[in-house]
This record gives sequence, structure tokens and C-alpha cells, in this order.
Amino acid sequence: MKKIIFILFALGVLTGASATLSRSQGGGRIHLSNLYNPGTVQTVQGEVLTLGKTLSGNGRDYCLNLTLSTAKEKILVITEPERYSVTQNHRVSPKEKLEVTGSRITLLGKPAIIAAEIKKPDAVIRLRDPSGRPAWAVGDDWHTH
Repeated sequence: MKKIIFILFALGVLTGASATLSRSQGGGRIHLSNLYNPGTVQTVQGEVLTLGKTLSGNGRDYCLNLTLSTAKEKILVITEPERYSVTQNHRVSPKEKLEVTGSRITLLGKPAIIAAEIKKPDAVIRLRDPSGRPAWAVGDDWHTH
């Protein structure tokens, strides 16, 4: 009888742990678009140091980012989902000089910018409208010139 009670208890603990893990994985992701604040928009200029990508808030895609070296700091710039970048042929390279306009946030204790617009010497990449709504959520008719 003690073995049956112990097994039932262990199954209950494991089931509870799995449910908690699922909630933390699904509900614990941060959708960076939700952090965009038009009240914190600023423009920075600098040189691209590194390019990277991280798992997106939905957990099914990658979000592209870059590190920009400005006169004042090195700052992470969150750009767009990888799947969107490929369809738009957005290319940024290390050592390239950029002007980035976007919402300044703090991410994991460090400064970051969620990019709305990236100006390159030969192109302007518009990623968000003035309210912060992403181009990939709006359509293809306004974001690149």
C-alpha cells in the first residue's frame, strides 16, 4: 500500500513539474515587440561589431540582432525575424556604418534598441511604424525604400 501511495505521489509531482515547465517555457518568453515604447525612441549612429540571432518570443523563429559600437557605448540592436529578413533581402555586414532609430530598452540589465528604422549608406530599412507595429505584421507595402 505504501508503494502505491508513493508511486501515485511521484506521478503527481512529475505531472505538476511538467505542467509548470510547459507554462514557464510557453508563457515565460518575452515578445520584444511588446517592449517597444514610442516614448523612448532615439537615434544612434555607429559601426556594426557583430551579427547574431536569438530564439524569438514565439519560440518558433529566430530574431536577428546586431551589436552597434557608438561614440558612447556598445548597444544591442534587435532588428527583425530571420524569416522576414530573408524575404526582404535585408543585409547588414560587420564594420558597416549605420544610423538606427528605435525604442531604447533595458534587456537583461543592458541597454538595447528595438529597431524601427536602419539607415545604411545605400538604403533605408523600415521595420516598424511610428507606434512600433512591426512591418511583418502589417504587410509589404511600406517598410523598405
